[in-house]
Amino acid sequence: MNENDVRPPLRDLAAPDPGSRVEVEVEGRVWHLDRAADMEALWDAMDGALDEDERLPYWAEVWPASVLLGRHIQRNGDLLAGRNCLDVGCGLGLTGMIGSSVGARVAAFDYEWPALRFARHNARLNGVPQPLWMLMDWRSPAVRQGAFDFIWAGDVLYEKRFFDPLIRLFRHALAPNGRIWIGEPVRTVSRPVWEQLRGEGFSAEKLTVEKVALCGQNATVNLWEATIP
Repeated sequence: MNENDVRPPLRDLAAPDPGSRVEVEVEGRVWHLDRAADMEALWDAMDGALDEDERLPYWAEVWPASVLLGRHIQRNGDLLAGRNCLDVGCGLGLTGMIGSSVGARVAAFDYEWPALRFARHNARLNGVPQPLWMLMDWRSPAVRQGAFDFIWAGDVLYEKRFFDPLIRLFRHALAPNGRIWIGEPVRTVSRPVWEQLRGEGFSAEKLTVEKVALCGQNATVNLWEATIP
């Protein structure tokens, strides 16, 4: 075996590194997000350990959909203050932190434990109250039925196999008269989910379409709201 083929342990790769910090501006505030020191090595290490769920480390990036979602959370802070909110697929913690900063009671979960490690670190870094960070699979939600007034998610509809479990989660966890906010880049694969939601008794409305500049690129992102009438 060549010494160059020996990979560092994942626990070492998935350590917050100030040298890899990303600064993200949302509604006038700059959020500092530390992530892994060597992103390429992290992806390589995770790819070598894939299981049937294909757990690629999407959590290790900042996605434009989360930035637009963060804008909406900030703009609606008066609605969220004191409310129970669920952050689906929290990643590095951006939208959970923004929700916490406006006074929401945020529970935020991800499928991968390193994401929660980063998210908790980033909340400390940005000086906001810690959300309740949870390791959870959205196919088996370990939350009380009807517990959340608001549920939000950024860029979770990138595969059709996620549609059914996410819709079940929404139906289980959303409180009466609650709202679901979903940030979604303009993607063909996501189009059928809105009609599927409507077919299952939800309303689904596109609230806005905005450009998001992030890491030198511009993306067009939709923001949707779903409710159960």
